[in-house]
Amino acid sequence: MKRPVHFTPKVKDVLRSAAPTLRASIVDALLDLADDPTPPGAMPYADIPEAYELVTPTFRALYSYGPDLDHVSVWVLHINT
Repeated sequence: MKRPVHFTPKVKDVLRSAAPTLRASIVDALLDLADDPTPPGAMPYADIPEAYELVTPTFRALYSYGPDLDHVSVWVLHINT
């Protein structure tokens, strides 16, 4: 099931500060969560229900999704530069 992906204002700020090519690749990866919210590399985050962490060589993102949510919500983004 494809779900909409929402970014918090802080995540949008981090993306705006990234170089255009880097920003595009990160946004593409995050938007892919709409089709597959638990891609390789995604792990449950702490003991927070429906929270996940996605770590790649380029970025680290914390997000939530689950059966009770009709969307994916990306709430933390750290870019590895």
